[in-house]
Amino acid sequence: MKLSNYNLIVSDKNSEDYYLFNTFIGSCFKINNITAEAIKNNCIEDINEETKELFEMSGIIIPDKMNESNIFSYLREKEKYNSDFLSVTLLLTWNCNLRCIYCFQEHEVILGDMDENQANRFLSFIVNTAINNKAKGIHITLFGGEPLMNMKIGYEILHIIKDFCEKNKLQFSCGLITNGTLINNETLEKMYSHNCKMIQITLDGVKKIHDTRRIYSNGKGSFEETITALQLLNMKNTIHTVIRINIDKRNVDDLYDLLYQIGKDGLNLTKCTVDFGIVRAETKACAGYSSNCFIESEIGDIIYDLWNYAEKQGFKYNIKPIRRYLYCGLYGNNQYTIAPNCDVFKCWEHVGQEEHLMGKLDEYGRIMQPTNSFYEWMSVDPLKNIECKNCIYLPNCGGGCGVISFNESGTYHAKGCFRVKGTVEKQVLKFVENSIKASMDEVNEKNSCSDCKKGSNSNGKKEK
Repeated sequence: MKLSNYNLIVSDKNSEDYYLFNTFIGSCFKINNITAEAIKNNCIEDINEETKELFEMSGIIIPDKMNESNIFSYLREKEKYNSDFLSVTLLLTWNCNLRCIYCFQEHEVILGDMDENQANRFLSFIVNTAINNKAKGIHITLFGGEPLMNMKIGYEILHIIKDFCEKNKLQFSCGLITNGTLINNETLEKMYSHNCKMIQITLDGVKKIHDTRRIYSNGKGSFEETITALQLLNMKNTIHTVIRINIDKRNVDDLYDLLYQIGKDGLNLTKCTVDFGIVRAETKACAGYSSNCFIESEIGDIIYDLWNYAEKQGFKYNIKPIRRYLYCGLYGNNQYTIAPNCDVFKCWEHVGQEEHLMGKLDEYGRIMQPTNSFYEWMSVDPLKNIECKNCIYLPNCGGGCGVISFNESGTYHAKGCFRVKGTVEKQVLKFVENSIKASMDEVNEKNSCSDCKKGSNSNGKKEK
């Protein structure tokens, strides 16, 4: 028997406790310092027999002949070529009514909206791909620019795809990523009628901060309109709302006031969650913003503090490191990003950049002559990269982000570390804290019920 390659020791500085987390299997144990040292030094003989037996059942200790890399490779390829669901991010327009200071898109180059001809090419692509891949469902995420600036085409597209799915007994859903300033009752009713599962809206801080970062072309801030949209979503309570809060050095200290404010406003009481996004200067359009961005080693502590504070304001989190064979779904064979002019990309951060073009949709909705970039992207294998292959975080990372990899190394095939090292440790600690709290709540609830029973007879009257 031997120790797994994916045993991560996490120390809690506040309590001096140690936790053992297997990034591949997901098993988690509180351990003493002797066991921690034995694992760090790869000395199985120093672990007592009872613990060994438990570890063998939990993937901490594995058979000598087991090759975890082969298992990972198999599961990765299986997920990569799973065609059950076709998922596409569609940019309805390049145009936007805001000029956010860190936006990864080039506002100076306005290429316009998707028109009916382009929409028909896109629809042909969706129908043909779903049929050829025998998909069981289709999900469309509307994006931009600001997608609500071209929703006449957007609704037509959603209606036709929904009708196709109903006729062919496929699952259908959609989502919307918007700045929120154009949302109204009609928007929400129409999106809900098309089985919208998620609307994401971004806040960047309290009004004085947000209004210096997410601004209209005339320099006016957008905070009031964004809050109004969130309140409307809160009142409707029909579509899950994600409040994305972008974080960098310029606004992080003020985010606690923002969380307090939106919690006080009741935005934590319905179908609403908060997602903390780390601003990255990863494209040419936002390269000048890099000095304001946090480095990888700083992210874990920042996110951990924000999770805790958000929970105090009533937001719910189910924090635990997730297993990812692919860094993101865009490495899958059935996920794409389509530009308004029907250019095909994988990642939306690459949209409009010729060097990352994967192909173009022809009049029949076929991808014409997939480019070398397509094959480069789809052939990425982290197990061929020595830094990734030997990395303890690989099962939680899947090889990293292709955008970061390309920007740092000029290739999709290098490591693309982001929000993993240092963050996984904090996820483990948060998972342990939440598990302990849940157990205590359960005990308190049982004791409370027991006290109720002791204090009343079968007729519900108190005993003397």
